[in-house]
Amino acid sequence: MHISIYWLVSVYDLSMIHVPINAITWSLGAAGLYVFGLKSWRSYRRTKNPLARMYCALGLTFGTALFFYGVPGLLTQNLHILRVTYFLADLFVQISLQVQVWILWFLGMRNRIRLDYLYLVTIPFSTVLMTLQALTSHVGLTSSPYLITYVDKPAVLILKSIIYMGLAMPIGYFLIRQVPNQAVSSAKLKTLVSGLTFIIVGVAATYNNIFDKGSDTQQSAAVIGVFFTIFLLVQLLRPTAHAPDRQ
Repeated sequence: MHISIYWLVSVYDLSMIHVPINAITWSLGAAGLYVFGLKSWRSYRRTKNPLARMYCALGLTFGTALFFYGVPGLLTQNLHILRVTYFLADLFVQISLQVQVWILWFLGMRNRIRLDYLYLVTIPFSTVLMTLQALTSHVGLTSSPYLITYVDKPAVLILKSIIYMGLAMPIGYFLIRQVPNQAVSSAKLKTLVSGLTFIIVGVAATYNNIFDKGSDTQQSAAVIGVFFTIFLLVQLLRPTAHAPDRQ
């Protein structure tokens, strides 16, 4: 499937699109995550499952990060504005990562360590990362292909990759593990796609950090855009319950 998506990118001329390609990609992701978060909240109100509340927090915080990555780029080419909105996006990424710490603690570590002890490590880590990004990151635009570029220093990229692989990947794994706990086929499909999306985005982000200095390419934006579209469509399926009935 990965190869076929790259083939589609080579066949269709994405340069004809008159807004940044990756702005469309991240906007689709924001829409999918907002639906994911809101449906998780509805599930929490019905079941009182604390994991559903955590998924809600994750969907809304990560969705807001993708909103700031995507929507401003659809509306303006002002690099000063885009630098501010990209910084806000990175801030919400770090907030969403703290939510992921909460989820991972709840799923596998709550009987071994207190959550606030974990935050004594992860919050300073995020603070250092955000400070480095504010001081060193650069935003630009390319015309062929039409992309917003966001370039970080190697130290920032290394720290980001550690976070993505250490948190986003386990979240995807735990979501996939919840597939057998779902009562109906549509809920199983939603959980499976949600887990795969977190894994794919984590791998793609790490790949970009290593090979593209943290910036999107036409191919990566197209591939992630396809998966975000699938993710959004699956989240719109009924029934509305998403979170697992059992922990």
